[in-house]
Amino acid sequence: MRDQEELNIDNLIAKYIVGEISPSEEKELMDWCAQSPQNQKTLDDELLIFKRANLPSQQKFDSEKAWQKIQPQIQKPKAGKSVLFPIWRIAAGFALIAAISILIYQQINAPKEFEYLSASNVETQVLPDNTSISLNRDSEVQVAYNERKKTGLIKLSGESLITIPETKKVTWQVQVDQLLIEDIGTVFNVKAYPDSPIVEVSVLEGLVKMYLPNQEGIELSAGEKGIFDKSDNTFSKTISDQNVVAYASRSFSYNNDDLTTVISQLSEVYQKDIRLEGPIGNCRLTVNFEEEELNTILMIISETLNLELQQEGDEFLLSGTGCN
Repeated sequence: MRDQEELNIDNLIAKYIVGEISPSEEKELMDWCAQSPQNQKTLDDELLIFKRANLPSQQKFDSEKAWQKIQPQIQKPKAGKSVLFPIWRIAAGFALIAAISILIYQQINAPKEFEYLSASNVETQVLPDNTSISLNRDSEVQVAYNERKKTGLIKLSGESLITIPETKKVTWQVQVDQLLIEDIGTVFNVKAYPDSPIVEVSVLEGLVKMYLPNQEGIELSAGEKGIFDKSDNTFSKTISDQNVVAYASRSFSYNNDDLTTVISQLSEVYQKDIRLEGPIGNCRLTVNFEEEELNTILMIISETLNLELQQEGDEFLLSGTGCN
């Protein structure tokens, strides 16, 4: 019976260390410790074994916090009492360490999960490996990141610019429904709104592969845009729009582009109503803008093309008689 009681106490100690002990069991253990200094020392010794065990260096278990809970209760053993553990107690100690090691191993191998939403503004989030995700409006991502395995999965709905550090340490995948986009390079933009019949992937730097689990797909290099048609699961590629990430960078580059296209992009990025009046939609524009306010951009356009600019509240009007 005595051995059975001691085994029960060892089970309580194991539960206490890993935080799985119930209030009633903890009271039973504390009552046992209060019976003698030797009992208290037994708990202290097994906590010390855990504290000094050669556990994985990246473990997240807060041993210091657990240790502080019992440190004030440490007492010296009773005089004349043997401090040698029986064989079964040593075995129980090793079992305890093994159980704790397994718990910590499971904790450090579980992927970290993040969820980011963007409603009315463009939002940029930085992940633990310094990968940044810039979300366009009405977009969201769910991120599963496994630090030990150096892998990550980004589930996207909407549009996002994904920038991976040059010192790449994590293999990232982007998932849109069944479509997978695998990073081979560093910077790419994914446009995948649920109500759109296509998914667009534009590569700014490096290489990207887009494919289905049962279909090879295509590889894209810098300056290319891949298009996935949801209706028939087909892939195609073309030249990417150089202003594809203007929603995040607020930088625009136009080279003989028509004014209708320019105003459409500006209106979308700045979320303002900009109207054209008169036969000016085909006017051509060659200009660069770097993080300028919308008012400044429209003033430059009106001066460049000899147009009239008017503002009423949040609405802008560009008018003219045409362009030569």
